[in-house]
Amino acid sequence: MPRTITRAVVAAGGAGTKMAPITRIIPKEMLPAAGKPILEHLVHDLRTAGITDVLFVISSRKPQIPAYFGSGSAYGMDFSYRVQDDGAGPGAPVLAAESWTAGAPFVLAFGDNLIRGAAGSESPLQRLVSATSECSVLTRVFPADRIPAHETLLGAVVETGPGPDRAVFGRDLLDHAGAQRVHACAARWVLGPFVFDALRACPTRPDGELYLIDAVRRWIAAGNQLTALPLRPDDLRFNCDNWETYHDAVAAFRA
Repeated sequence: MPRTITRAVVAAGGAGTKMAPITRIIPKEMLPAAGKPILEHLVHDLRTAGITDVLFVISSRKPQIPAYFGSGSAYGMDFSYRVQDDGAGPGAPVLAAESWTAGAPFVLAFGDNLIRGAAGSESPLQRLVSATSECSVLTRVFPADRIPAHETLLGAVVETGPGPDRAVFGRDLLDHAGAQRVHACAARWVLGPFVFDALRACPTRPDGELYLIDAVRRWIAAGNQLTALPLRPDDLRFNCDNWETYHDAVAAFRA
């Protein structure tokens, strides 16, 4: 029987230091784009994809988020909040949500990313939620010699894969050395309960931070598979953790 995913964890705890000083007052996820906060675009996207319950993992410096969104009743959804101030890396919000997910698969979305599909077509998040995989991720494909800074790389584009809308990564496909094009993670995941044990078994990096991608790679290396759904050429994605990208997003979403 196909699974139904109704829960989403939204990671929105980052300090936004690249956009200071304004982010000392306004969380980066609450900066406006096309007349509404970045995070509100995500909420509408989640609702369209069938999500009914959302857990926002925020820092204590961001009371504006629960003050703005409240219980979620205005969106026909149920919102919860957890505070995490340890700055332990992008894997930490996932662990913070373990009991809330109640053993069910869930969407993980990073709240400072704006993603929009072409008008009149199924959204990227809808495609992701429809994928029958215990571990799936949206990706953006880049030429290997033109990868933007700070992208999280997954693996090489394999031209003989399942097709242009999907790629399946096993332990023999994670290496991207010498590849002409590579998949980079695009801030939207579907994860099963396996992820919590995988994160606990994963060592932190030298800076003390826990990375989701490290845990997923270890899980794949143990013989499991990850489904990657590349964004299509007319899909838009902006990682709004810096002013240049944020301004690009505002211009694109105004159009």
